[in-house]
Amino acid sequence: MNTETTWYYADRDGRQQGPLSREEFLRVLERERLPPETLVWRDGLAQWQPLSTLAAELDQATAPPPVPPPPFRTAPALVSASNPVVYAGFVRRLAAFLLDGLILGAIDAALIFVLALAIGLSALEHAGTPDPARAAWVLLVYPIAFGVALLYYSLQESSAHQATLGKRALGIKVTDLEGRRISWKHAVGRWFAAALSYLTLYVGFLMAAFTERRQALHDMVADTLVTDRWAFTDHPERQSTQTSGCLIAMLVGAFLVVPVIAILAAIAIPAYQSYVERAQIGAAIMQAGPLKAQVEQAWKASGQCPRNGEAGIRDADSYASGQLQSIQAGRMKGSGRCALELTLRAAGQSMLDGKRVWLTMDKDGGLTPTWHCSSELPNRYLPMTCRGPNQQ
Repeated sequence: MNTETTWYYADRDGRQQGPLSREEFLRVLERERLPPETLVWRDGLAQWQPLSTLAAELDQATAPPPVPPPPFRTAPALVSASNPVVYAGFVRRLAAFLLDGLILGAIDAALIFVLALAIGLSALEHAGTPDPARAAWVLLVYPIAFGVALLYYSLQESSAHQATLGKRALGIKVTDLEGRRISWKHAVGRWFAAALSYLTLYVGFLMAAFTERRQALHDMVADTLVTDRWAFTDHPERQSTQTSGCLIAMLVGAFLVVPVIAILAAIAIPAYQSYVERAQIGAAIMQAGPLKAQVEQAWKASGQCPRNGEAGIRDADSYASGQLQSIQAGRMKGSGRCALELTLRAAGQSMLDGKRVWLTMDKDGGLTPTWHCSSELPNRYLPMTCRGPNQQ
């Protein structure tokens, strides 16, 4: 007798189980005490047969003692040689991945826009002067993207559809090793396991192209399969191996995903860089705040504009910092008004490094002097309070 024969059987819920070796099937019979009417199939049989007709072949003197079965639902097209499970191939899965990436990118872009709008409105409330501390809010982009992706994949793959929108478009789904729907916790674990496929420089994903059941690395870790949506159902004959839809999806990914990412990067990167530059200048102006009070006090006391080394104002270079090279105190040429000249420091940024910003005191508007900001820099680099009508 050929001990290498492959066996299948229908469990009490009507689901196909297998493949099993003869020895494994005998252990199942002993453990589960399947009723004689259990449908069984092995290599060489033309169709499924009751277990009782194969008792002699399985070396059973008598059929297993009958157990009153629950209502039994037979599957008219159970997996057999003519209806094998169709596993989702690499190209099909790649196309679904690209579509999901496009959808996630749109969701993330919308959420990031809301975050950027909130930061911009906050800046306007502070007279248009960026606060470097608010730049830390940009870091929220990462946990937002992380959380959206986790919920997107785990909630959909554990749903009744067993698939994300991209997988549904390609007609595939995620199951456990027995073809059953996975739980939410199982889906979360599978999503985290996908990190292994990323850490292997995407080789983990490529494994789906050549493993026996088209499993990627994270599928093996999480004990999951990706199959045609009709696999493990009452109609396995509806499964399809066509990939024309996959090719269309890949074209969508190539012509939409990449340009969208490029456009978003082209908009976001310069905008963020501009914000950082204005924040640096804003921080330099804030650093000069205490000196404005010292200049006012000296002018009220003596009617003179103090210079560096007078009225408690230190040498110009002693105010050097990450944003400043120096702060020079004295009178402005021409107007003769008291002023502070800030020389900026911005390593690697030739448009800012060494440029000057002037804070000029106006003592003619009343008892309390007012200060005006001007600069030799174009307006796009300056906080709103420093922008002049004649600057570009």
